[in-house]
Amino acid sequence: MKNKLFAGILFLVGVLSLSSCDFLDDSISGDGITANARTSSDDYSKFTPSAKREMKYEIGKANVDSWTNSIGTTWIKFSVPVTNTGNVDIYLGDMSADIESSAGSLLTTKSMVNAYPDYIKPGETAYYYDETTVDFDTNGIRVIPHVDVHKSSNEVIRYDISDVSITDDKYNGIKIIGRVENKTAKKGTLVYVSANLFDTSGNLICNCFTILDNDLPAGDKVGFTCKPFAFNNISPSDIARYEIYAYPTQFNIDFGF
Repeated sequence: MKNKLFAGILFLVGVLSLSSCDFLDDSISGDGITANARTSSDDYSKFTPSAKREMKYEIGKANVDSWTNSIGTTWIKFSVPVTNTGNVDIYLGDMSADIESSAGSLLTTKSMVNAYPDYIKPGETAYYYDETTVDFDTNGIRVIPHVDVHKSSNEVIRYDISDVSITDDKYNGIKIIGRVENKTAKKGTLVYVSANLFDTSGNLICNCFTILDNDLPAGDKVGFTCKPFAFNNISPSDIARYEIYAYPTQFNIDFGF
């Protein structure tokens, strides 16, 4: 009787040992993630640590253009591209800018210049953009940007854009209409719809944006209209391509690392 019990115990131990060995060679999965279980015979030299999460960005050439409207007011518009060259999402805070003459003399300053969009993913480019009236000679003027860039503390949220058309507008040169749809599970608050418009050479012609009148509930789809801030003789035929972003207002928290 004792021999049979002892033999039974040995058999059970053997089965458990075999089951354990088989498990080590199988795949394990949970919550949709599958990974191979490791054994002592694996070669760990082929595994390298994941890339360090690093914020990097490049500031492109600042462009400035000027025109005089029908009542003799001189306007300038300027843009500064910022490209996310790192591997983390970044947030673009307000920019300030020095406007100087061709000789380097300071003519005026501009503050609270917004970026469109304000959150960008790795590989994306946003544009700081502004239009303003001036009372000086604009020949040869330059823009010296002072950008404010941080790691994003928020998820980059983008809403779907559809049914876009660009037409002539009597007072603003062009008019953009379309629809924005919230396919996320959360309501969007103070939603921006922002359009960057480019010419055939890839240069930014202008930015125009609007803010939706109401919140954008999850699953909702509404129309929008946006126009340039000031008339500067833009027509639909000048626009070779466009990028339109729709996103809620988010407040970034800089943790300092």
